[in-house]
Amino acid sequence: MKKRKLLAIILAISLLAVALVGCGGEKPEEPTDNQGEAEDNAEQKETEDGEEAQDTELDDEQYVTLRMPVEPQAIDPSKSSDLYSSDILNEITEGLVRLERDEDGGDVIVPAGAEDWEASDDELVWTFNLRDYEWEDGEPVTAHDFEYGIKRTIDPEVASQYAFLLYPIKNAEACNAGEKELDELGVKALDEKTLEVTLEGPCAYFEKLLAFKTMYPQREDLVEQWGDKAGSEAEYTISCGPFKLDNWTHKSELILVKNDNYWDVDKVKLDKIVYKIVEDPNTAYNMLSNGELDICGVSKPEWLEKFKQRDDMTYASEFEPSVAYQFFNQEVELFSNTNVRKAFTLAVDKEELVEVLYYGIGEPADGWIPPVMKVGDTTFRDAVDEPLKKLAEENPDPKELLIKGLKELGMDPDPSKVTVTMLEAGTDAENRRFAEYYQQAYETALGINVEAEYVDWPVFLDRVQDMDYELAGMGWAGDYDDPMTFMDMWITGSEMSNTGWSNEEFDELIKKAQESLDDEERLECFKRAEEILLYEDAVISPTIYRKSSRFQYGYVKDTMKPLFGSGIEFKYGYTQGRN
Repeated sequence: MKKRKLLAIILAISLLAVALVGCGGEKPEEPTDNQGEAEDNAEQKETEDGEEAQDTELDDEQYVTLRMPVEPQAIDPSKSSDLYSSDILNEITEGLVRLERDEDGGDVIVPAGAEDWEASDDELVWTFNLRDYEWEDGEPVTAHDFEYGIKRTIDPEVASQYAFLLYPIKNAEACNAGEKELDELGVKALDEKTLEVTLEGPCAYFEKLLAFKTMYPQREDLVEQWGDKAGSEAEYTISCGPFKLDNWTHKSELILVKNDNYWDVDKVKLDKIVYKIVEDPNTAYNMLSNGELDICGVSKPEWLEKFKQRDDMTYASEFEPSVAYQFFNQEVELFSNTNVRKAFTLAVDKEELVEVLYYGIGEPADGWIPPVMKVGDTTFRDAVDEPLKKLAEENPDPKELLIKGLKELGMDPDPSKVTVTMLEAGTDAENRRFAEYYQQAYETALGINVEAEYVDWPVFLDRVQDMDYELAGMGWAGDYDDPMTFMDMWITGSEMSNTGWSNEEFDELIKKAQESLDDEERLECFKRAEEILLYEDAVISPTIYRKSSRFQYGYVKDTMKPLFGSGIEFKYGYTQGRN
């Protein structure tokens, strides 16, 4: 057996933090507001035995307040697909492992619900030994809870959008398709404290999946009792993590409080975390300015400069594993044509877009896999040219591509006769600013007519899932540190690929990359797959590699934001010196 035990000492060295992104689908506008992390401000000293100690006493009232831009989906590990619900799940759930950030700025996997684990010599069978810990109601967390949670996500009746992430597990894809029974899934509780996971084949990134919500434990008795209400209200959630969901006032706030039954509760100093749901960015910035928020992403230049002048706040900005993009419904006649999609892809001046929409925070994206992603020790973007640069060089006039595509479709080749409806995820002024920019860009470059339809974020997600749109945009943040987190979402049958596109060669390349342990081979697979996705088939149009941009008050200490996973990690956070 290959031992994969991680020593508890890692916990001690991983408390220093800075930060970055979250996971999954994100509201496209204001990409920095729910991402990034301010630099670590903890005034600490080293004791003789190497443990960290605070210079002064902590504040009597231990709480932090931060912005959540939109209402999260259900707080349900199997059904949520947005960043915002993942942020909550990360704080209220203890999976097999947790992701933390070390003193060098890299992500580390640390033991959590599992004390240790090991893989067989062929890396197909993984055995996890659980620690003794409890749910908030005092019931023990068991290997059965993990088995049930994973099987529930795979269950086709649940229709989890993230089920595809579990396909490395033996029979997972077949079970998700309804071709095999769930009992045949390669997940088994050997006893109360031992979980065995058998893989379909070797998987280079399996260990990196362990921290994601698809691997979280779930209570079968409560899920069955709650039914469709599971995760919809505070009373229909249950915690085994550092915090528990105490109150959820919809479209207003979510309040988390310390979980006194948490196995590592002695390390938890915060008594309360308040997520204020504030859609309007200017309102949020004013709240940060007057102290109603302790932490907030900031993107607008006038506010950036204002906050940078303050000596009671810290600021951090760095690249995220995150990309904003436009996408097309290929079941709509117009977007069934490749040249039409290429025309729309090339119609937007990305240099201008970064400056106008994102205030210079980020870089133009002519590829899908962002700069921070690695295959083994190789940074992907250092080794692979961005495919859309070649497409732009070959096609200086996107309108010509559009006319060519219209003719291929047998439609009127006059672009002025074309009207496209663009679905926008929000109704406030900031969403209108984004929509109006794209409207003007498409109309100017292509000579078409673009109408914007504004809907709330949950409605947007439902509409996209149901293929009830023509053109739309959002953001994607990597779930784990491997390019696969940006590529397998586009395989045929994925619930996250809501474009109507399918490509056999692409599917085969991703399958090969999933099963290979050879870094060079995997890099070549991803290179060719990205070329198909963007250059040949123009399935999506990446626009910007995003950067974090966040301020927090100096009295907030020891928060961390791993590069991957969900939002800010508050397990070790505290306040010291709040006025």
